[in-house]
Amino acid sequence: MTSKIFSNIEIVESLPAIYIKKLDLLVVSDLHLGYETAAVEEGMFIPKIQYKKTIENLKLIFKKHKTSRFLINGDVKHEFSETGYHEYKEVSNFFEFIKQFFNDVIVVKGNHDTFISRITREFNVKLYEEYKEGDFLFIHGHRNLDMNKVKQQHIVIGHEHPSIALYSELGVKEKIKCFLFGEVKSKKLLVLPAFSYFAQGSDINLIPQNELLSPILRDVDVDSLKAVGIIEREKCLSFPQIGMLRE
Repeated sequence: MTSKIFSNIEIVESLPAIYIKKLDLLVVSDLHLGYETAAVEEGMFIPKIQYKKTIENLKLIFKKHKTSRFLINGDVKHEFSETGYHEYKEVSNFFEFIKQFFNDVIVVKGNHDTFISRITREFNVKLYEEYKEGDFLFIHGHRNLDMNKVKQQHIVIGHEHPSIALYSELGVKEKIKCFLFGEVKSKKLLVLPAFSYFAQGSDINLIPQNELLSPILRDVDVDSLKAVGIIEREKCLSFPQIGMLRE
């Protein structure tokens, strides 16, 4: 079950993950490990199922692609403040799991990844503010970016957690995680959906552009972008331009 983006990027198993053959690289974004613990501290009870589902989905992806390289494009962890014991343990267990499959593990720092360098050093994981390889630039997407100064042709970001809102004939709303992509300012921009089970995301076809999370998306013509929705482990759904969906 695959779908192509820009002819050289493949969605893996209808999950929020891509494989870039040219770089022999698997990429995901926005895991937000430790989300349930942070929610409990804020007075909300959420069952602790995210880590298990994350590992299950990653095992499926790793079975599909036998590569030695893996990149997380920001927000491995969820808590903004200094990492607590439970989050530290969960992130450590995650990297221990990942290192069984990959020789080369890369983390691009997201806005939630405060104090993560201690853990990445412990597991020999490479940590970058941004990562460039070939004609690809990987950044999390929470900071401004001058595309005119970017030399790479492809820009891959996360942060926004894009989704599409669909309505039934009865007016029942359903959210579908999606990949958002298109050519803007002579670059090929790809926005990854969140890998996190709980991060359902921003309804790109409903939210006004000036209210989007990423300053990068607030600075481009979002309505000209297209989307590929994912029904996880089942199928990919191709959508027209966001502007048409708004209408």
